[in-house]
Amino acid sequence: MSNDETTFVGQPLETAETDFVNRYDALPYDSHPYSSTHPDHLAMMAKLFGMQPPDVDSARVLELGCAAGGNLIPLAVAIPSATFVGIDLSKRQLNDGWQMIGQLGLKNIDLQHRNIADVGPADGMFDYIICHGVFSWVDREVQQQIFTICSENLAPNGVAYISYNTNPGWYMRGMIRQMMCYHARQFDDPQSQVTQARALLDFLIKAGSAGDEAYRALLNRELEILRGRQDSYVFHEHLEEVNEPLFFYEFIERAEKHGLRYLAETQFNEMVAANFGVDVAKTLRELNVGLIPTEQYLDFLRNRTFRRTLLCHKDITLNRHIGPEQLSGLYVSSALQPTGGNRALSDHSEMSFQSGNGPTVTVSKPLLKATLTGLARINPEPVLYDSLPAFANHEIGSIRVRDAANHRQDLQEIGGMLLEMLSKDLVTLRHRPLRYTTSPGVRPRVSPLIKLQTETQTQVTTLAHVMMQLSDLSRRLVPMLDGGHDRAALRDHLRDLVTQGKLVIEQFGQKPGDAIPDEMLDELLERELDSLARNAALLKDDDSSAAVV
Repeated sequence: MSNDETTFVGQPLETAETDFVNRYDALPYDSHPYSSTHPDHLAMMAKLFGMQPPDVDSARVLELGCAAGGNLIPLAVAIPSATFVGIDLSKRQLNDGWQMIGQLGLKNIDLQHRNIADVGPADGMFDYIICHGVFSWVDREVQQQIFTICSENLAPNGVAYISYNTNPGWYMRGMIRQMMCYHARQFDDPQSQVTQARALLDFLIKAGSAGDEAYRALLNRELEILRGRQDSYVFHEHLEEVNEPLFFYEFIERAEKHGLRYLAETQFNEMVAANFGVDVAKTLRELNVGLIPTEQYLDFLRNRTFRRTLLCHKDITLNRHIGPEQLSGLYVSSALQPTGGNRALSDHSEMSFQSGNGPTVTVSKPLLKATLTGLARINPEPVLYDSLPAFANHEIGSIRVRDAANHRQDLQEIGGMLLEMLSKDLVTLRHRPLRYTTSPGVRPRVSPLIKLQTETQTQVTTLAHVMMQLSDLSRRLVPMLDGGHDRAALRDHLRDLVTQGKLVIEQFGQKPGDAIPDEMLDELLERELDSLARNAALLKDDDSSAAVV
């Protein structure tokens, strides 16, 4: 490539589209699930802000830029009664998706080799529209079309998800991107461009030891981020011809011109000014500038580089005053666990809860202690918010006769605590119960997608729409988890693997071919099955998928 070659800007649409496709065919983007795009999550956020979102079980879902279906195919497996349509220009990536759909026998998903510009009213209405990792990397014309689709093809109470790069954070990152692009343009193939872009950043850090410390810190931070990323991410995030970050307010202004309005971000805690401190929250309240400017100021405070924004139609009435009442009908779970020695639930002594190294929640009221203790005991199983007073009462072990007024008061107290926890991302809300089991059952049955993925990889997509690293033992178990094998059969399978030297269980000090007592195998098996269940790998016993043959 010569230094005086022109960029794609200003080319005819047909030529620009071909270049775009070739770049994604040359180095396909890793296709993964994104939990924040799950229709259940989108419906939960919509309900929290006063909407009546479409029923997820019968929803039509559209994904613009679906790549190989890494985000959409797991949803089709997990929600067999819903319908999914994906659009992408890269036939190489779609071929991978089509192959997986055929292997799974899915009937409720259609990946289409099309241009986003071709989507229109003839495609019908969709309850949920997803556009992840596309908006900032296409030209203005396509961006406008994305907004048009979200306006014309979104059901009346539907929710649209669009992710995009944001300023001010991308001002600094963009500087590094431009340097990487300048160096990489000397090379023709994508892999060489990525390798050289990484090398340039490393060179700048090593050669600039006597330079500006703030500049070196910025380069170091970016290098650390890129070290943990796949080559496809570096290529399509930093080396694409188009990467247009914008301010949040600019994005919303453009959305509003298409009859759309701001609903929320996918993560509630990202919208809470109080997380920046009391003084910051007070200043923003005193400014009294409204929701959109406030969100923009929060981006200034955190130097934000990326947003995952939810939109709805402009005529939807939203409730921005989030109170306990808006939790009604939602399901609650929490990974917080009791800490310290105190476990008394019936008195007013303080009790603390924490997850990992995260913030600590300390409560003293029996009702609140019992709620958190019960949620910790059954995690990740959620509980309907409206039934939490009875749930807490049962956890205490005493029977309190409560009339309707007392029930409402209990809900207010529990709801207030949960909203405070939600603002710190310490509680999970769901729109409906779990679609998977949290206990293995007599004859465990693994997700068909996990069963297929295990044949070629160790990282799989769970029914909770996240990636999970399988242990070697789990990978050996997965082919047997078809609902037809009980514990005895699974134990015999493990024993055969050990005897044949195909599985070495080091924790017992075992050598290849050594026999392991049944009770040890049973303990190991139960622990592994429980881990699979708690990580959303197993189907419910009564689950029958109409979408999977």
